[in-house]
Amino acid sequence: MARDYTKYHTWMEQEFAPRTLATPTATIEQQVENAIRYYNTHSAYKISGVYDYTSGQKRVQIDTSFKTLIDVIPTSSTTWIWNDHPLWTLLGVTVLDNVTTDLIMMSEAFRNYRIYVGSNFRWVFEKSDVPTVGGYLYCINIPTTVGGVYVVGTKRITVDEDVVVPVILNWIYYYTKALVKQIEGNTLRVAGIVDLKTDGQELYSEGREEQKDLQSALQKESFWVLALKRY
Repeated sequence: MARDYTKYHTWMEQEFAPRTLATPTATIEQQVENAIRYYNTHSAYKISGVYDYTSGQKRVQIDTSFKTLIDVIPTSSTTWIWNDHPLWTLLGVTVLDNVTTDLIMMSEAFRNYRIYVGSNFRWVFEKSDVPTVGGYLYCINIPTTVGGVYVVGTKRITVDEDVVVPVILNWIYYYTKALVKQIEGNTLRVAGIVDLKTDGQELYSEGREEQKDLQSALQKESFWVLALKRY
């Protein structure tokens, strides 16, 4: 299914009004695709999802909207042996008896032992080079009680996707506008039109600066990935 460019054309016409754009419609649509392509390459907008995954399963295919995965969490919580053991509260202070304290220490010792013998949960994501095909998630030492995994990753705009998330859509709008400004500036400069308020070189330079600012803003918004990146 082809992408619908109607809203992009409408927004662009309103932004440049009352001046009529000299840039052809097909060229504007190409700039929209260039903006989306840059976003897919440099962005790190956070998305998440839940997928069925059992201990006997070799792998699971992730949706094409995921560009890469940052974190994977088993959906079932760890069962601690002291979870249901009663605790007493006196004057706002929690009092643990000797039995509860021993159970907590035993739980922690067992958890550390599982890590020591290599049974700790790990995962690997195999990215796809084809935008229309999702990558594969491989989980190692997944607990037998787990029926699925919660994944956190970065978003890719797919070929047939209608972008509706405001923060993404606004960035694409203004990045496309910056590209179109540069094309318009070149067109006016080459044509030698002198009776316009905005000079071609000035329009080109303005679009170039806006493009750099938007690239910088996108980079700063992607810093959250560093906090969750697995080494």
